[in-house]
Amino acid sequence: MKSRFPHHVLLLSALWLLTSCGHRTEPRRIVGIFGGMGPEATANFYSEIVRLTPAKKDQDHLPVLIYSLPQVPDRSTCIASGSREIVPYITQAVRKLERGGASFIAIPCNTVHYYHADMQRAVRIPVLNMITETADAVLREQPQARTVGLLATNGTVRAKLYENEFTKRGLKVLLLPETLQQCCVMDAVYSIKSGGSKQKQADLLARAGEDLIRRGADVLVLGCTEIPLAFDVKRSRVPVVNATQVLARAAIREHQKGGTR
Repeated sequence: MKSRFPHHVLLLSALWLLTSCGHRTEPRRIVGIFGGMGPEATANFYSEIVRLTPAKKDQDHLPVLIYSLPQVPDRSTCIASGSREIVPYITQAVRKLERGGASFIAIPCNTVHYYHADMQRAVRIPVLNMITETADAVLREQPQARTVGLLATNGTVRAKLYENEFTKRGLKVLLLPETLQQCCVMDAVYSIKSGGSKQKQADLLARAGEDLIRRGADVLVLGCTEIPLAFDVKRSRVPVVNATQVLARAAIREHQKGGTR
């Protein structure tokens, strides 16, 4: 009988069971990561979880199950066209993580959170919301902030994912002019995905960030998981909140709630 599970999901689940059996009276909660949007950003997100976990030895780190699916259709394109072709990809992905043993799911892609409700309805386990976590983090970490400068994809901007959440929290949101959004942010994002020049990407993103600061932003939000791969925080004149790091901390907190599922 053919298994419904991809080989890598089965392998990761089996490895977790083999390394856990006999060492604990009950299994630890497992972090499920739905990645591939894009692959390098997913690897960076996992690295952030490892870096931010207060561990002194291997065994202190979090059990993690990663399902990377780069074949998910382009999120910005789907949002712009109103297409629902993306939904079967993302709902099947979160179900695979749930069946593989994940206790909750983190998704290191801001734009796909436009479909957060679809993914949450597809599973019984929690799907963390990167957008609300980041909006809360700005209030918590930068209480003096009044105006947020947003660096994000066209899809995230078009859907007002961050704009709606920051407005609810009494914060003003500054967006880039359309020309800068396209030539700086989107060009940099797609260059990162295709392995282009890191220096050029950093320069484009620095230019975009400086435009937002010049127009009054007192904090920048990196609202796309590709952006931290090239954005040089040292070049920013205002504090920077990295949504990838925010989600990593949220995943660690969720894991620390305890329990077995």
